[in-house]
Amino acid sequence: MTADDRSAKTRAFALKALVGVVITAALFYVLFRYVDLRQIGALLAQTRWSLWLVGFGVWVLIYLGRALRFLLLAPRTPYLTMLAITAVHNFLLRLLPLRTGELSYALLVRRAGTAGLGESVIGLVLLRIIDSLTVVVLFAAALGVDRGTYLGDRRVGLAAAAVAVALGLVLVVALVPALRLALRVCATLARVLGLAQRGGVQRVLARAAGAIDGFAQLRPVAIVKISGVSVALWLLTFGGFFAIMRAFSMPVGVAQTVLGSTAAVVVGFLPIGGIGSFGTLEAGWALGFALVGLEQTRAVASGFGVSISTFAYGAVLGLLGWIGLAIIGKRTRPLGDQR
Repeated sequence: MTADDRSAKTRAFALKALVGVVITAALFYVLFRYVDLRQIGALLAQTRWSLWLVGFGVWVLIYLGRALRFLLLAPRTPYLTMLAITAVHNFLLRLLPLRTGELSYALLVRRAGTAGLGESVIGLVLLRIIDSLTVVVLFAAALGVDRGTYLGDRRVGLAAAAVAVALGLVLVVALVPALRLALRVCATLARVLGLAQRGGVQRVLARAAGAIDGFAQLRPVAIVKISGVSVALWLLTFGGFFAIMRAFSMPVGVAQTVLGSTAAVVVGFLPIGGIGSFGTLEAGWALGFALVGLEQTRAVASGFGVSISTFAYGAVLGLLGWIGLAIIGKRTRPLGDQR
């Protein structure tokens, strides 16, 4: 990589960080119109730490499951290595703005030498589609269980969930054909523009074709297993949210927790996150819980509490993952390369 390339990447990251800071600051400005730091401090001061630690225990189980799910995509990776990669990836995903931490999974797996970069990126796309589909299904199930209303009429939520489920299923089934179609379109454009004979363009197209072909080897049974693990993971995630909300003495039930936190989860899928996801998570959380009947101030304050809690969980597990990767790297380094 040339000095100009490094400089361009640095400027691009600085711009993304600046946008993330602006997003966080703007959302904090809006949120602090409904709650102040004293109320958030009071919320944290009265925390029932035993329940808070239950939430941390659930988060550990979630990471164990996420590593298993990644292992279904890259089966050549040892489980402990994948667990450490999962912990680091999830913290970087939470820490860096605009979901730029997402690529860290593919880079870490490639560094482990167990899967290609392009194949890993496509796998992540599949996981995010399945995640979105799973969240929508659980949201619809919670609407069916809870006899209250959502957006004034739960039929609106059920109809939106049905449309989203149908779209998600289409995306899962059509992902590989859609990628191959996109590759053919890119190759055609390269020929029309007279770029097809350039070595760099040919290498990019060849790598993309190889990544798609490699991902296409993923068997349908693996996708079914990934979907099953995803359902279990999101049930645990909502369970962790419920434990944290009860730790803060918030008067919500399980169905309310699923319905209310879905807005924050959906916002988390979008590439608009601020630094540490602060601001966007709280805004989505406050909106979701206000819609299920939690008083506005409590909804906003609980959003800050959950955001701080999950950030702390991720930081602890991310640090352990980073240490784990360092230890694994030393153990696998050739004897002649000890430094």
